[in-house]
Amino acid sequence: MIGMRYVALACAALGLVTSAASARAETLHSFTVGSTAFTLPVPEGYCLPTDANVAQAEKVAALDTLNLTHATLDRCGSFGQEYAHIKSPRQWQPVPMPRADFLALIARELQTANGQQLVGEAIENAERDVAKGTSEEIKIDTAVPRFAGQDDICVYMAMTGDVMNAQGTVSMRGVICMTVIDGEFMNINTYAIVGTGLTFDQLKTRARAIALSIAPAG
Repeated sequence: MIGMRYVALACAALGLVTSAASARAETLHSFTVGSTAFTLPVPEGYCLPTDANVAQAEKVAALDTLNLTHATLDRCGSFGQEYAHIKSPRQWQPVPMPRADFLALIARELQTANGQQLVGEAIENAERDVAKGTSEEIKIDTAVPRFAGQDDICVYMAMTGDVMNAQGTVSMRGVICMTVIDGEFMNINTYAIVGTGLTFDQLKTRARAIALSIAPAG
């Protein structure tokens, strides 16, 4: 069941809360997973939070009680319309097998009835955490993610969800890329408001590109 433990962590907080607005940032972002330092070139057209927006992004990240958020990337000049999160489990554990074997294990277990049940339970917990963390000001109604394929870099899940707050309801599409980089498990979550017209395939391509760009520092 090692694979499902990581699947549940990846799904625990799906990031469907609109992110903090961002400004143009440095082109190289650094973060650490476990004891390994990584670098990420900020994708063209995307920005990291800066100045006062950092605190807002940290508040959103804190809603995820099981995962650390290493990067919040917003489409520059937008607010919660297109964005990506890079996450890893708070209870860090290195992946004890090659990436290809691990992804095959994840993909296989994700398609079982038990796997879908665990994913559903993780989502319910995430929805409760968000509602509690925002004093019921924001609620998430998320469909259980469906298996959306595997390649040499990621196992994918696709989902839809509605974010509800005082201003109304916003429908979102999202894709999770679960991957292993230099022995460390992480997931890249990409999102877009349905009104942008971005498809699941486009979000998958975006998540894969971000995963490919992450490298051990040095």
